[in-house]
Amino acid sequence: MKELEDKIKKSLLPLIEKEGFDLVDLELKGLAPTSILRVYVDRAGGITLNECAKLSGKLSDYLDLEDLIPHHYTLEVSSPGLDRPLTSEGDFKRKIGEKVKVFLKSPLEEKIEFEGKIVNFQDKKVFLDKGEEIKVIPFEKIEKAKIVF
Repeated sequence: MKELEDKIKKSLLPLIEKEGFDLVDLELKGLAPTSILRVYVDRAGGITLNECAKLSGKLSDYLDLEDLIPHHYTLEVSSPGLDRPLTSEGDFKRKIGEKVKVFLKSPLEEKIEFEGKIVNFQDKKVFLDKGEEIKVIPFEKIEKAKIVF
């Protein structure tokens, strides 16, 4: 199943990027005939329900044409959700301007937790505006992060 997921991901990625979105995740769950292909997409500023529907139609047409999945399946295209943890470099780049809470694997300046607005992501570093200062956090030190509402 993992090999098929990877093949589908590799095939769909150029189409998703051409439409101006980032592929956040893709999963194929279940066995035929009840398989579900979930495609999670996002972009800076978010994605609307109408955009998901439009992209779903394009992906569905492409998948039917290429016959990548050899059995019946249901396609679901959606955003990853507001409360999903930020885990990739792309997540941090898309969320520039958002307030986040970052938890570190090991202390940085004797702290393992920082909160602030992402003002930049560059050279594998997250730049957080904490109000009184900009904190630079190496991406590899981040255990997890989440949007603060």
